[in-house]
Amino acid sequence: MTWNYRVIFNNDVFQIHEVYYNEAGEITAISQDPIVPIGETLEELQGDLEYYIQALKRPVLKMDEIVFVRMDKDS
Repeated sequence: MTWNYRVIFNNDVFQIHEVYYNEAGEITAISQDPIVPIGETLEELQGDLEYYIQALKRPVLKMDEIVFVRMDKDS
């Protein structure tokens, strides 16, 4: 399983969520609530913010168009 931050458009608002993928790169889940930058040190906070920048460079996902698949299709 892999994950990244993605911008998701939902209810006329853009928010950043954690998005989880199976081995085929298909979306299996997203965080229920949008996430906020966090870190126990300034360096960790900066690292987290860099993930946000990466999310802004990826295509925006529309909540009503996301197709969720099971983590393991064979199960």
